[in-house]
Amino acid sequence: MEKLKRKQGELTQAQKKLAEYVLQNLEEVAFMSASVLGRKAGVSESTVVRFSQLLGYKGFPELKEALREVVIERLDTSKRLSMYLEKGQEEHILFQSVKKDRAVLDLLLETVSIKDFDNVIETLENAKRIYIVSHRSAYAIGYYLAFYLHWLGFPAVLLKGKDFSYEVLTLGDKDDVVIGITFPRYSSETVELFSFAADRGMKTVAITDDYLSPIASKASYVLTVPTDFISFVDSLTGPMSLVNAVIVALSLRNLEAIKERLQGLEKVWEEKSVYWRESYKGGKANDK
Repeated sequence: MEKLKRKQGELTQAQKKLAEYVLQNLEEVAFMSASVLGRKAGVSESTVVRFSQLLGYKGFPELKEALREVVIERLDTSKRLSMYLEKGQEEHILFQSVKKDRAVLDLLLETVSIKDFDNVIETLENAKRIYIVSHRSAYAIGYYLAFYLHWLGFPAVLLKGKDFSYEVLTLGDKDDVVIGITFPRYSSETVELFSFAADRGMKTVAITDDYLSPIASKASYVLTVPTDFISFVDSLTGPMSLVNAVIVALSLRNLEAIKERLQGLEKVWEEKSVYWRESYKGGKANDK
């Protein structure tokens, strides 16, 4: 940001407009592409590139990496809470939270690669086993994905605990796929386990915020998902939406088999009273 202050007098009108947007939306800009930033700021993509070079960077990717370092430093939970309290609430937290989530979903639609998504679906469909590595708040996404992959009949393994996970991954081979899910500030366990799997020659899919993520360089495929936070709480709306799309896309690949699988599950659920119904008493179905 010091570089930006020193260069203020050299900026064109378009670059000043861009600089103002960057300063006001630092957390979002650090995870945008040049084209999306230009559109959001109301300038051309070439303006974004020239702006980056004026600040002494080779291009926008290098500027973005510098911004990410600043933002990730700010991602300390206590600092986030302080920033939130300093900014104050212009509207009710419910509306503020939902609007942030909606903006994340809009950005996901603008930035997602359909080609990469389809390649990931094909890779998962043909996998012998699917290992899922997700820790900290991202664990919820990994659990959700594993839960529905089991529904669809895919041999998914949600890894728990770093030490035991290494033993599990040594059983994997090139026909298996490891899905790593992590977002800033990035879980060390996820990064290490994902790298371990990649180094062993296993196919790897990274679900993360950016190609600059520490797991992206080790991935066979990368699905980038924008994220945001309210106060000190991470919003997982974008990643959860992407995972939902993965689950549905896999189910559509083999509809007849999936239908048969779900019909079989429904019989088991009915027999074991998995879901509550008014006719159930004491855990068993009422004969009436």
